Amino acid sequence: MDGELLTGGGLNQVFRVGEAVRRPAGPWAPRVHELLRRLAPLGIAPVPLGLDSSHELLSYLPGEVGHVPPPEDAALVASARLLRRLHDETAGFVSIRDGWQHPAREPVEVLLHGDFAPYNIVFRDGLPAGVFDWDSAHPGPRWWDVSWALIQFVLALPDDRERRTRLFCETYGIEYDPEHVLARLDDMIRTIREHPAFVLQRAEGHVDYYLDLIRYVEGSRA
Repeated sequence: MDGELLTGGGLNQVFRVGEAVRRPAGPWAPRVHELLRRLAPLGIAPVPLGLDSSHELLSYLPGEVGHVPPPEDAALVASARLLRRLHDETAGFVSIRDGWQHPAREPVEVLLHGDFAPYNIVFRDGLPAGVFDWDSAHPGPRWWDVSWALIQFVLALPDDRERRTRLFCETYGIEYDPEHVLARLDDMIRTIREHPAFVLQRAEGHVDYYLDLIRYVEGSRA
């Protein structure tokens, strides 16, 4: 395929073609494109440019992908605000329950990104500027995304976890619940073990990494 292969994708090969991105499209792509068109005025998500039976074309989000979580509080606070903004924008769109890759998760409050993490965010000047890879979007509770963000932004770094957890939750405006984080970790472990596409993640020992995080959360929740 013509274009520049973008590195870092864990499940798909994604190519940059000029100022657009061409990537494989799943059956849920039409529904995701509806969501992206709704988010377009915010300027923080790709804009759908085209869709055929096997690929989608999206606008390119310039910036640096956060493969490693930024340690600065400013980036953490801005990421929590960005997630809250995305959730609030989708709250009126949750009546559409079908067509997503994943079934609606109760209690439905917003449309989830499903994988809100530094590796799906572009940063400019050290702050989050856009979110991509919306394949896992589906209706669900706010805590599902918040818990995954805590896992990827806070628990991925060894230092100052308790304070940074409070900072993220207070900025977003949600109470921290370790049981939610544990549920999200359990789901990720089950996915890695059972989903046929997660071959690399199984080989790289991601299950052991998340099991270590479970032990940390269980040990610190008191």
